Amino acid sequence: MSLSIIFPINMNSETNAGIACHPNDDTTAAIKQNMKMLLLTRKGEYVWDQNFGVGLHDYLFENDNTISSSFLEGQIRNQVANYMPYVQIDGVNVEIDSENQILRVKLRFRYNGLSIPELFEVEVS
Repeated sequence: MSLSIIFPINMNSETNAGIACHPNDDTTAAIKQNMKMLLLTRKGEYVWDQNFGVGLHDYLFENDNTISSSFLEGQIRNQVANYMPYVQIDGVNVEIDSENQILRVKLRFRYNGLSIPELFEVEVS
């Protein structure tokens, strides 16, 4: 999966066929948008690749005994490794609040060999 285009597009006729380079903050935002799409898309939902996606919504109403956070962490790590190879995951934290039907995923990641990790968080309810 390549990086998403961030809107509005900053046009510059001298670089990149008319599209100016995004600064690091915009690159980080694009990576986070890609992660959100990867985590929320259900397998089989993306027409061109039936294996794309984690489908966090599918795990939302599972029993605490049925799903383990380590299984879900493995699914997330595999999907990111396959579809976002430019991202290195430092840590995955999965919180399941079955009483309020909330599933929270927090990812610490790096990209392009940067030494400072970024934090991404998504909540499904």
